[in-house]
Amino acid sequence: MTPGSEAGFKPGRFSELDAAGETAQYVGYLERTGSRLRDLSRARYRLLQLRPGDAVLDVGCGLGDDARELAAIVGPQGRVVAIDSSAAMVAQARRRSEAAAVEFAVGDAHQLQFADAAFDACWSERVLQHLADPARAVAQMVRVLSPGGRLVVFEPDHSTLVIDAEDRATSRAVVQALAESIRSSWIGRSLFGLFKQSGLTGVSTTPIPILSHSLSDTNALLRLDAAAHAAVERGLIEQAAAARWFEDLQQRDQSGRFLGCLVCFTAVGKKP
Repeated sequence: MTPGSEAGFKPGRFSELDAAGETAQYVGYLERTGSRLRDLSRARYRLLQLRPGDAVLDVGCGLGDDARELAAIVGPQGRVVAIDSSAAMVAQARRRSEAAAVEFAVGDAHQLQFADAAFDACWSERVLQHLADPARAVAQMVRVLSPGGRLVVFEPDHSTLVIDAEDRATSRAVVQALAESIRSSWIGRSLFGLFKQSGLTGVSTTPIPILSHSLSDTNALLRLDAAAHAAVERGLIEQAAAARWFEDLQQRDQSGRFLGCLVCFTAVGKKP
């Protein structure tokens, strides 16, 4: 692994996926990260307090993994609608969900094309970080919730990334470059305020550390190589420093001493 090996793929470009024409790379990324975080996703379903027959909206459905599982919870009398801004992702989700009762559509989280109070619950995972106006998206999700409906959102906070490395200055530069590559990289810490601002009640946020002792897993999730490359391009660090930093991480990984941790936040709130 070297700082220049990002091969054009950047997680922060999900908002430009269709225009970039790199669907296969992004599908692969979602498959890897979705598998890594699947158990955490399932644990959050209970926060929606779903019952059979409920109507649920999944905003930013990606490959449709959550939508399919939510459909199983609400049953045949329920309704799950899943939207994504990417037509390519919607096509993938439909292909993978032929046996599930889910309605997939291309849609913009900033302007949901649904009536007020249309859903009993709303779910969104790792989507707001890519949006130009997360506050507007939250307001839209609250608008389409029926009274008593619950909104559950899960988002990372990229500036909280910690990597155990000898060169602290380079570590800080890489974390800075990573955060600045994400459109709304501080969204995790902002969820509590956004939920309160939107008028939700019973708002709570729970920090969830994503801990890894594998350099390859951490790089697959966060693309440290792309972030290091960006830090070099921006003049934050020298190429030689980035190379030494990766050599240090590789040595730690090989000897079982690697540690990386990113803090994510789950936010839940109820519409009055």
